[in-house]
Amino acid sequence: MRHHIIAALTLFLPLATTATPASAQPSQQADLHTRMTEIVTQVVDKSGAGAIVLVEMEGEQTIVTTGLANRETQLAMDVAQMMRPASIGKLYTAAVIHRLVLDGRIDFDAPGADYLQAETISGIANAQLATIGQLISHLSGIPDYYDEDWFANVNTVQGNTLDRTLAHIRGRPAEFEPGTQHSYSNTNFQLLGRIAENVTGQSLGALMQEIIFTPLNLQATVYNQPFGPADQIHGYGLNGDPDFDAYLLLENDGPDGGIFTTAADMAVFYAALFSPDGALADLGQSMLSHTYDRGNGRYRALGPFLVEHPLGVQIVGHGGSIVGYASQAVRVLDPGITVIVHLNQDRSDLAGAITRQLLGDVLGGQ
Repeated sequence: MRHHIIAALTLFLPLATTATPASAQPSQQADLHTRMTEIVTQVVDKSGAGAIVLVEMEGEQTIVTTGLANRETQLAMDVAQMMRPASIGKLYTAAVIHRLVLDGRIDFDAPGADYLQAETISGIANAQLATIGQLISHLSGIPDYYDEDWFANVNTVQGNTLDRTLAHIRGRPAEFEPGTQHSYSNTNFQLLGRIAENVTGQSLGALMQEIIFTPLNLQATVYNQPFGPADQIHGYGLNGDPDFDAYLLLENDGPDGGIFTTAADMAVFYAALFSPDGALADLGQSMLSHTYDRGNGRYRALGPFLVEHPLGVQIVGHGGSIVGYASQAVRVLDPGITVIVHLNQDRSDLAGAITRQLLGDVLGGQ
């Protein structure tokens, strides 16, 4: 099953040449809004997807919405609505882990087992061996719980828990010896969430509030709290049924995807992490302090992916794809540009296409 991340490889495809310089003036920002609308409409028009798309340059956010958040009520997509960005939520969990590492409470080189109860990881391949650094960079070799069998037999409106996810893979063989290969596994972040809780005695939600939400004044970002007034975007499509409403499926909760947020709040988070003077810049620098080379200019860092783009810039970020929803959020490190795309269809190809074209526009004038 591909409901993991949108491949960073999509960022290597040829870029559009229509240019909007990063140092956009008000008239240029209006031009950007027009161009964004053209791109989004062109890409999603025939799919039936609703979209929220944001571009931030020099602290100025330009946001475009199109389509319906709820087909039954005809509610339109709106910038104030909370997105379900799935695996992009891993960056928030990663930020908590990096804070605990920088504070000396967790050691990246120590086995995750040092911070977990023996009974919790009993029968989980590689869980005794994989280090914190290997967990956060998907080098652990621990099997991914989120597979076809999980989706067919376990996914319900109950939401995920560590006990449920580990029970699903207990007894399976390891994918590989820790540190020798890269393989994306949602299980890694389920374990990291429990590690953070064990080390601090606080819930992961409380840690996110303390480390991320409150310092950044993210008023529209929550962890594992769906169905609030702003959580109005219904996702669509399942097993060949494009009209299936996935809104009640809570498969995206937990440390590997439990963030609910607006595009504007997410852009603040990205800028805080990956701007040189960002409020969480020490965490962003820690995330990029070690990388695993996946070839062709692609790297897995300690949480996000990193791309060495042919245009000579570095792009960092994460993607998310679950039933009914697809998201992409990237930051060009220099110049500081953020692109966020959220669709209420599981169409990572379309989210990638929009991201690609927008990057082409904003980088074309550099």
